[in-house]
Amino acid sequence: MIRLLASDIDGTLMREGERVIPPALFPLIRELHARGVYFAACSGRQYSNLRHLFAPVADEIGYICENGSLVVWQGKILSKETIDRTIGQALMRKILAQPGSEVLLSGVHTCYTQPKNPDYVTHLRDHVGNDTTVVDDVCAVEEPFIKISLYRKSGVDDALAAQFTEFAPYLVPAVGRSSWMDFLREGCGKGTALDVLCAHLHVDKNECVAFGDNENDLPLIGHAGTLYAMADGHPALVAQADKTTMDVVEEIRTLFSI
Repeated sequence: MIRLLASDIDGTLMREGERVIPPALFPLIRELHARGVYFAACSGRQYSNLRHLFAPVADEIGYICENGSLVVWQGKILSKETIDRTIGQALMRKILAQPGSEVLLSGVHTCYTQPKNPDYVTHLRDHVGNDTTVVDDVCAVEEPFIKISLYRKSGVDDALAAQFTEFAPYLVPAVGRSSWMDFLREGCGKGTALDVLCAHLHVDKNECVAFGDNENDLPLIGHAGTLYAMADGHPALVAQADKTTMDVVEEIRTLFSI
C-alpha cells in the first residue's frame, strides 16, 4: 500500500529546460489526497520557491526543502537543521575567495547573497525563482544558517569539491544541478528529512515511494520503500534505485490506475 509520494523537482518532475511543474500533476495530487495518499516536494530548492511552483496545491502537500534541511507540513516547520555559525562563516568566506564562484545562504523564507556579479542575482530571482535578499556581508546575516551553497556558472566538479575537504565531516557537500554545490550539516539529507515527514504522518517507510535523478537523491536510499531513478539520471542513483522511469506523472498514474 502506498501512502506517501515524495518527488525531487529539477531533472525529475521538471525535465531539462523546463521551469514549471507539469500541470497534469495537480489534479493527480488532489485525487490522491481524496484517497488518503500524501504528496511531498523533495528538493534542494527553498520553501517559498517550492510553494510558488506548486501554487494550485500549495496547502495540500508537504515540503522537504533545502536538500532536507527544512521540513514543512501545512505551514508548520517539522524540522530545521542549522549549521554552526562560525563554521558557516568560514565556508562562505572560502566560497567567495574561489574565482568564478558565488555564495548563497539559505534562511527559512529567503536566501541571502553577496554577489560578485549582478547577473547572479538576476539568475536567482528570474531563472531559479528564489525569494532573494542582497546583503553587503553575507557572514553578518543574523538568521540561523540552514544551508550554504556554491554557484559556479561553468559547473562544479569533484576537483572543486576537494577544495572544501577541511570542512568535513561537519559539512557534507551535495551536488544537484550541474552549477550548484550545497553544503549541509552532517547527518542531514533528504533521507532523514523523509523520516521526519513519515513520522509526522504516521506513514511507514515501506508505504513511501520516492523519485529522484541525481547525487543529492542518494540519501533517499533506505528511507523509502521504493525508490525510482530517472532512467537518464546519475549512474550512481540508477544503479542503486529499485526501479527506473522516464515520466513521474505517468508512473503515478500507473501505480494508482488513474
